[in-house]
Amino acid sequence: MAQYNVAVLGCGAIFSRHLAALNANQAEYNFVGYYDPNPSIQAKLAIDLPNQKQYLAEADVYTDNTVNCIVILTPSHLHYQQIKTALLAGKNVIIEKPASFKTSQLNELIELAKQQGVHIFCVLQVRLNQSIAVVKALLADNLLGTIRGASLVQRWQRPVDYFSGWRGTYAGCGGVLNEFGIHYLDIMQYLLGVPRVRSAQFFNTKFVNSEVADSAYALLDFGSFGGTMEISLAAEPRNIEVSLIIMGSNGYLKLGGKSLDQITAIDFLNPESQQKYEKICQQMLGYKIDNEVTIGACPHHPELYKQIINNQELFDIQQTMNVIGLIEQINQLDKSN
Repeated sequence: MAQYNVAVLGCGAIFSRHLAALNANQAEYNFVGYYDPNPSIQAKLAIDLPNQKQYLAEADVYTDNTVNCIVILTPSHLHYQQIKTALLAGKNVIIEKPASFKTSQLNELIELAKQQGVHIFCVLQVRLNQSIAVVKALLADNLLGTIRGASLVQRWQRPVDYFSGWRGTYAGCGGVLNEFGIHYLDIMQYLLGVPRVRSAQFFNTKFVNSEVADSAYALLDFGSFGGTMEISLAAEPRNIEVSLIIMGSNGYLKLGGKSLDQITAIDFLNPESQQKYEKICQQMLGYKIDNEVTIGACPHHPELYKQIINNQELFDIQQTMNVIGLIEQINQLDKSN
């Protein structure tokens, strides 16, 4: 019998990935039904998913006694209240990013989940990249030596009409960091710890008439070393890169690819560290890799749903607290300038 009987709330663009995840993990998840406020989406899904229940109202999702887990895929500003409503109905929750824009609300949800005896799981799928696991292991073995600096860069392209609808206001999407930078900021703090934000500035360079800034820059203090962050949607004509460089006293590495899923460069001062690195790759990946490597991403959402069963702590709502707090720091500093 499945551990979770699932209803999905919100069936927009990301829904197909969660549907694939549910289908790939049918032993643990029973897909019961879905709801979306858009009539055309409901009409299409009635044809595409004839065996699943179609709810006529959002409230029906929370009151269905056959459901013990709600997957929330709605616009960002709705997440906090919808999670809270689901918890009060005694349901477990799987939530797309961000769970909330505020750490104070996350704390409230964590306490409510404890009281209700249920769980909240956050979609932090970039953590499942094999490249991230390799880097975490080599940092744990101190192969780079004392860390001296880090730099996160995300230079992406989005069309000029992207910041419209609910994404067109800061209150709707939470800004460029909550909407776009959150996964890669999460990886930075996951690998290196949570920094203090010394300074931050936002700019409207492409979406000049938008309330939501398209570019953010910050100077980060990790205690014993510094770092920088650049996140921008103003690139043309296409995405340029997302990368994380970590420099140490014994070498450096660069994560890149489409979603930090590749180690695009790595080098060490001594051959012993290179040998240890190759051994880590052999143990974790099953093959040895050279300095210029392509590791590749795992099947994100299907694997994430599997790990929710097997490794709950990695995606517990507590895991998103650090990155939401980091985004809060950056946003607050900019508003004070």
